[in-house]
Amino acid sequence: MKILQQISIREKLSSLIIASSAFLLMGTMTALWSNPYFIRMTEENVWDYQILSLEALLIGLFFGIRAPRCATKKAGIGGIFGFFGFGCSVCNKFLLLLFSSTFILTYFEPVRHYVGVLGILLFSHVLLQKLLLRHAVLCERSFNGEVDAGSKKM
Repeated sequence: MKILQQISIREKLSSLIIASSAFLLMGTMTALWSNPYFIRMTEENVWDYQILSLEALLIGLFFGIRAPRCATKKAGIGGIFGFFGFGCSVCNKFLLLLFSSTFILTYFEPVRHYVGVLGILLFSHVLLQKLLLRHAVLCERSFNGEVDAGSKKM
């Protein structure tokens, strides 16, 4: 709980804005709702919306919270896996370039949601690392400030 209390209102607000934007952008790109720009070739289900919601929330928190450094490669891989988890398998041009549509529908479509959950777990791990690193740096700064202030009094 102490880690979450260290997040400022400004960071929470920017995380909310980023998460909302990511939700709308990725949901529209993958045609989870009707729009004039994209058409979905496979049926959507509840898992698609859950994975999209969690992925957007993690993206918002990851980019909204400041930390001294973070594991962006792991976050990128988690984001891609999450996107594959809720995106239309047949509409995904990258997957179609690598594999045929029959291969995708036969082998990838049944495990697509598991790939999305794997992406969310990886992204969550990276976000936890980022929050713990931030907490450690803030605690170190406050400890050094207390030590410096105490030594000046003596």
